[in-house]
Amino acid sequence: MNPEHKKQILAAAKKQHESVIHDLRQRIQDMLATGGDVNEQEYDSQQQAIQSETTTQVNLLAEQLEFANRELEQLNKIESSLHLPHNQVRLGSVVITDRENFFVSVSVEKFEVKGEPYFGLSIHSPLFKEMENKKAGESFSYKNLKYSIKEIY
Repeated sequence: MNPEHKKQILAAAKKQHESVIHDLRQRIQDMLATGGDVNEQEYDSQQQAIQSETTTQVNLLAEQLEFANRELEQLNKIESSLHLPHNQVRLGSVVITDRENFFVSVSVEKFEVKGEPYFGLSIHSPLFKEMENKKAGESFSYKNLKYSIKEIY
């Protein structure tokens, strides 16, 4: 496969992941901006509960944001190894199966390159563990579904 196509897949995965990061940041900002709005008469009785709930939700989103930022760093590291040949499934591989197309990197929501859908697949996922080190022409099963690997690059 064309190395330029693999660069396009990485760029699209980064863009999709950056969109998730942007959304998380926006949700945190929105929560912080509106977290304490209540009727003044209800202020004393509800303010503490609202602040506590907002703080909890913001902290959870901040943890997700931190994780997403670490994954973006991983995507950036993959770029330096894109030129290496991939004859078996490993980090940085594009895996074309009879069911789905995967980019072995980090967990990235579905994205498209040239009209073809791809999913970013973490090396920590159970699905990756089933396909790890497989070669084109081999098969694997996950959640009662059989996948046949058509191509790896």
